[in-house]
Amino acid sequence: MSQGLSSMVPNLSLEDTIYNAEELITLTGTNSIPTRELNSPDSVRSCDSDNCCMETEPTEKGMMDVRVVPAAYHRTNSNQFSQMSSYEMYRRPRGLALIIDIEVYENDVQERRFGSHVDVENMKALLQGLEFDVTVHKNLQLGQFFKQVTEFCSNKMHDEADMTVVVILSHGKDGVVYAADGQSINMEYIYEFFNNRNCPLLRGKPKFFIVQACRGDRPDQGVDSSEPSTAPPSPEKTLSQSKKRRAEALDAIACTPDAADVARARPTWEDMIIAYSTIPGYASLRDHEKGTWFVQSLVEVFMSHAHDTELVDLLRMTSERLSHFTNEVGEKQTCNVEMRHLYKRIYFNPGLGKPSSPL
Repeated sequence: MSQGLSSMVPNLSLEDTIYNAEELITLTGTNSIPTRELNSPDSVRSCDSDNCCMETEPTEKGMMDVRVVPAAYHRTNSNQFSQMSSYEMYRRPRGLALIIDIEVYENDVQERRFGSHVDVENMKALLQGLEFDVTVHKNLQLGQFFKQVTEFCSNKMHDEADMTVVVILSHGKDGVVYAADGQSINMEYIYEFFNNRNCPLLRGKPKFFIVQACRGDRPDQGVDSSEPSTAPPSPEKTLSQSKKRRAEALDAIACTPDAADVARARPTWEDMIIAYSTIPGYASLRDHEKGTWFVQSLVEVFMSHAHDTELVDLLRMTSERLSHFTNEVGEKQTCNVEMRHLYKRIYFNPGLGKPSSPL
């Protein structure tokens, strides 16, 4: 399987070793991590402020004379905000976007993800409004899944793009999602397709991943802010709440922990930001008719504020909006954002092209 994938993309370098299909989901070997060969074009530049101590080329210092500069007044924004550069976002379309939705599983190997079609339509409309060229694939088996990801990451149109977006909607547990045939896919392997070695056309450009899937099966029972308590929830209460779910479902599967599914970190990855619908170990809630809380929150925030708000702040706002959702048994949900060497700010600038040159 891995050999076939490599043949579809010239110079594809997913791993030094060829893996069988069964091994694609774990990739937990102890091979040494390759050294980054190229310096990022997006290296952080030193700021202009007299008080800024960030060096253009940092050096190891060991024990330092650590002196924290006191604040002059209470701030509501960062002093570096105006000095930090942003990724270019002028081209129309901004880039390519891929949505993979696994709603129906073959032979009922997993529960059907009712309501997922609502997420797909909302997300597609949002990304089109943000000026991305959107492709949707549904209910892909393992081989089809990797084929579409491979073709997408090798698309020559990325050379003319400012950014790319990949959305995965599926059942999952921490570190993996599930294809329509029930086979698990290690998300780190998906991200690896888009690193600097495997996707040079996107080098120096932001890559935004949105993952709507459970990362465990624990429910978040919420905390009553008016009555602080240190008592842990009883097993009986947890079981009772699980039985009370009506028109909601989890994007999780019943499973036992497997150390082989732990994802590996890749320090050479750059310009990536990943938005997970929930935190590790916890379930992600989905309404059978209205879709998931996370996707609804993200779409509502982005469509209203992407015109004047930076991506990380948009995700903060999404998190705040998600915090207001509660089901009939009082369960909550917490999203999670991960950045991998994201050097600049991201403004979508919907409706705008390249700025006019000054006369």
